[in-house]
Amino acid sequence: LAVKIMKEAVEYWGMTVANLVSLFNPEKIIFGGGVFGPAVNFLDEIMKEAKKWAQPISINHVKLVGSMCGSDAGLIGAGYLALRNL
Repeated sequence: LAVKIMKEAVEYWGMTVANLVSLFNPEKIIFGGGVFGPAVNFLDEIMKEAKKWAQPISINHVKLVGSMCGSDAGLIGAGYLALRNL
């Protein structure tokens, strides 16, 4: 069951990457935080899935990387906003 869930998650993450690439044509997509953080372990599989759905020219220029903040990205962002608004 866990393998099936992870395969499905990779499929959806790949579709998400394909949509981001098609809409914004980014050079890099950074995975991090509580929802996308675990995806770091599957970046090769996600890219393979994204290539099925994305514009062929655009997807070949995108790099998928993990966030240096890991699962703390949301906390760091919230802390930054709080300090900025003091």
